[in-house]
Amino acid sequence: MTSTSTPLAGLRIIDWTHVLAGPFAGYQLGLLGAEVIRIERADGDDMIRAKGLDAELTTLGLGETFVTQGAGKRSLAIDARDPRAKEALSELIGSADVLLENFRPGKLAALGFDPQQLIARHPQLVVCSITGFGPASDRRAYDHVIQAASGLMAANADRDGKPQRVGFPLVDYAVGQQAALAVMSALYRRDRPNGEARTRGEWLQVSMMGAALTLMAPTYAGPLVSGMEMPRSASTAFSGSPLSGTFEVADGQLAIVCNAADQAKGLLNALRETGTDASLLSSLNEAAEQRDVPRAQALLGQALGGRSTAEWDALLTRHGVPATPVMRPAQAAAQVARDWPHVELPLPNGARRVPVPGIGFTSSEPLTPSLRAPVRRGADTRRLLAEAGLEAPTIAAMLADGTASEPSD
Repeated sequence: MTSTSTPLAGLRIIDWTHVLAGPFAGYQLGLLGAEVIRIERADGDDMIRAKGLDAELTTLGLGETFVTQGAGKRSLAIDARDPRAKEALSELIGSADVLLENFRPGKLAALGFDPQQLIARHPQLVVCSITGFGPASDRRAYDHVIQAASGLMAANADRDGKPQRVGFPLVDYAVGQQAALAVMSALYRRDRPNGEARTRGEWLQVSMMGAALTLMAPTYAGPLVSGMEMPRSASTAFSGSPLSGTFEVADGQLAIVCNAADQAKGLLNALRETGTDASLLSSLNEAAEQRDVPRAQALLGQALGGRSTAEWDALLTRHGVPATPVMRPAQAAAQVARDWPHVELPLPNGARRVPVPGIGFTSSEPLTPSLRAPVRRGADTRRLLAEAGLEAPTIAAMLADGTASEPSD
């Protein structure tokens, strides 16, 4: 597929971000066909490049997590404090539609790139700033911290009430998607024919805290709207249904949720079909009607224990019961990875072809172009500096004195 047939073809994104949230936002836009130029420090500072399980990849700055959000991007490694670098960055930003950044509040302006001044000079530019606690706070934040501050850990508490972190950086990826949505809204407003000038940029502020609270609306709806709060339901579904939870079966775990009467009936019919003792079924039905969650879960666990996940999956699906074996992330991803974009990582011992995450939705029209493999830090430095108007001797001097960098081999 050519990039010209994709939704964001022709748009240029300057991705001046690091770690997870910002790069993920840039990756989402790149998956829709935008050109994404990643700005990195000349001496390297992004831990995501250097962290990973595969030593061959991390030595090249291609850690596994970086690979999952680095495809399709170009890389310029530069020291933004140097006047020559500022000149190049100013030119690139002026040529762009979007600037993504996730510095601490005020840092971009301190580097000489105040968002409001940039928009005044370049009316087509959309600047999207990603922060932790919002633009008025310079508190440092990571996903773990925001999970605690937003109430997410408390909402995910264990049976004893101890707050628990969701086991992956959920907030980082939530704010990345929120930022991509914000950028799309600004681009639509900028380019929508409405009698106004067609080039009108804006400064977007997206925070990790705001994204987390947006996701968590159901958890605080009761206290905010009615002043009441549903008791925490441990391993039950969010609905509090007693016929729900995660249960040990013969070869693993099975998740079940029965939120409707027909689903509960289907579950009881499935259990009856397997020869479950009639008195156990009667007790289970009674506990469910009384909404006695602990007793219902204990009885259901007893009824489910003797068969495999595959057997229960087939049987419960046939009876219309929402249920599934509990999958490991890699198992779940393997089911769809064949439909994701694939790239070839250029490694010293030969290219390695790997899938990278797709956009997450499908369309009757083209979405994602063929993606370039994630590149090493500074792989495009020389070419991008030339595109920004710097002369070859200047570029050579910057590479020599460390103001800019590129891969050494």
